[in-house]
Amino acid sequence: MLTAVMAFSASAYAAADMTAMTVLADQKPGKKAKKAKAEVKEVVFNVHLHCNNCVKKTEENIAFEKGVKGLDVSLDNQTVAIKYDPSKTSEEALKAAIEKLGYAVHGKVEPGHVHDHGHDHGHGHNHQH
Repeated sequence: MLTAVMAFSASAYAAADMTAMTVLADQKPGKKAKKAKAEVKEVVFNVHLHCNNCVKKTEENIAFEKGVKGLDVSLDNQTVAIKYDPSKTSEEALKAAIEKLGYAVHGKVEPGHVHDHGHDHGHGHNHQH
């Protein structure tokens, strides 16, 4: 009989211990909830780009601006299309970053409505890179 009481007490203690562990586990801070996917916006600037070196310079610098998620620089269309996180940057900041490189921004184009301007990029003029 004593053995049965001891066995019952041990199993009751183990069950109580497991319940306490479960309660503690439920109170532990778990993994943080996944962050909602950040909104991505796109802006397309008309930018006077002279040559392939202008394109390269723009790509190498603007791609690393805070909040930039994607970049497409077109010499033929004279555009810089930027996909960005609006919680980290703005159109104004991106425009300023392009202008800081020495390129004039001549307004915006609606994304997806870019047209070839037909510029002759074989022209020879002196500009620094």
